[in-house]
Amino acid sequence: MNFSHLRKRPLFALILALLFCMEVQSQPTPRNLASDSGSASDLIFPAEATPIAEAIYPKMLLLKPDGDGPFPAVMLSHQCGGLVFSKTNPQAANWSMLQWAKRFHEAGYVTLLIDFMGSRGAQQVCQGPQAGVTLGRTVKDFYQSADYLRKLPYVKSDQVAMVGFSQGALIALFNNSKSFRDEFRQNRGFDAYVSFYPPCRIMSLGPNKFSIDVVQKDIEKPHLFLLGGADNETPASDCEALLAPIKASGKPVELHTYADETHCWGCKSLDGFSKPGRLGIVKYTYSETATIDSFNRTKTFLTQRLKLP
Repeated sequence: MNFSHLRKRPLFALILALLFCMEVQSQPTPRNLASDSGSASDLIFPAEATPIAEAIYPKMLLLKPDGDGPFPAVMLSHQCGGLVFSKTNPQAANWSMLQWAKRFHEAGYVTLLIDFMGSRGAQQVCQGPQAGVTLGRTVKDFYQSADYLRKLPYVKSDQVAMVGFSQGALIALFNNSKSFRDEFRQNRGFDAYVSFYPPCRIMSLGPNKFSIDVVQKDIEKPHLFLLGGADNETPASDCEALLAPIKASGKPVELHTYADETHCWGCKSLDGFSKPGRLGIVKYTYSETATIDSFNRTKTFLTQRLKLP
């Protein structure tokens, strides 16, 4: 597989590039992101569910359990590399995201695997915006995906969650914020959030060093953070430090750190992938144990927080 476009810059460069495009070198504010929704048009969500037997390739798709429902629903958001890593090699795809979608479907969720890049002509946003896909545009996409899921006749409207991975996990930090929701003029957002190995703090490497805390202090919905103790791309210690006072204040925040796991521990197709990062060489190591455990923790969290039977 060809992952060369991911090797050029680490994930934190994505955030810096997106912020620089807004001429922001400080905390991203709701107004900054809301005014930078990019040139991309709204996503077109699936008109109908894909039969599970036909869910054989990672792309935007909707999976529905058998029966009339209503069912709980989950939206899954991919990393900055998207769902298809190469236009010339369709097999160089993000198979792990398809597997996550199938796991949630099997667990009884209406599952939306979102693709906020492919249909717009963006191959990846790891080095900054492509095809109008900015950080603000993606925040808006995710709010719209929650509205889309709630309007489905077989979805329980008060049991709609978001699960994000890396880049998707970052967007969850903005979406689960009252000030961002108000600025984007959204009535609700999701009912619960899960972030797998998000970048909680961004630090520049240039002469004008600065630090940007991505975690929002006005988290309003239950939020589970799943972190890797051996992750030197988005260090768990950043999230732990920033979330501790928020959790202590009574916000519905939960954390679990896998002491020995790297960034992207559930990315089987990226096992062994490496690239430079601000803390040295970043290497992804697939862990089936952590993948299964993190899925089970996510199910338990959603069962409790969405008040599922």
